[in-house]
Amino acid sequence: MIIEAISAVIIVVIALLLYLGGRRVRYTSVDYTVIGLVGVVFGVVFVPWWTVYYIVKAVAGPVGARLATYGLWFMAAPMAAVLVRKPMSALLGETVAGLIESLIPTAGGFTNLIYGFAQGLASELAYAAGLYRSYGPVVSALAGGLAAFPAVALDAVLFGDIYPWDYMTWIILGAFVSGLIYGLVAYLVGRVVRP
Repeated sequence: MIIEAISAVIIVVIALLLYLGGRRVRYTSVDYTVIGLVGVVFGVVFVPWWTVYYIVKAVAGPVGARLATYGLWFMAAPMAAVLVRKPMSALLGETVAGLIESLIPTAGGFTNLIYGFAQGLASELAYAAGLYRSYGPVVSALAGGLAAFPAVALDAVLFGDIYPWDYMTWIILGAFVSGLIYGLVAYLVGRVVRP
């Protein structure tokens, strides 16, 4: 039942994104190469980041860990979008990063691909909301922040990472703020790579 509901939501969101994109999009081989490079670089960076996350969690607790570290796991989407500037590039960038992270043995295993897809989809909503006309700092920060919602939801569903509602609110807020910050960082780095 839950799988069917999630699948239906994903299909509706993808259809909406394609509709909002509104124009025929053609990716070049350079676009695919850039998305692939972004995905591979972040997928590899994500692996040691698990250690950083667990160290910060031991010191600062679940909220502090999410505030300090979660945003890095959301960076592939805004980075790919800023560099390629085409509909669905955020989704593709984050999904490729999740795939690469899944192929390297980590604590998350195959679920990293699920996270990558869900986070990329959420990030894509920021660009779709502006009808893919803006890839600036505000939209990139928002793209990073929106990825927090499926990440925290998947933490709860897949790993039972559930707390009382008031504490859960702080966890969501910590992950969202982290995503905002790292999304802005992705934009700034992307502007250096592609002025």
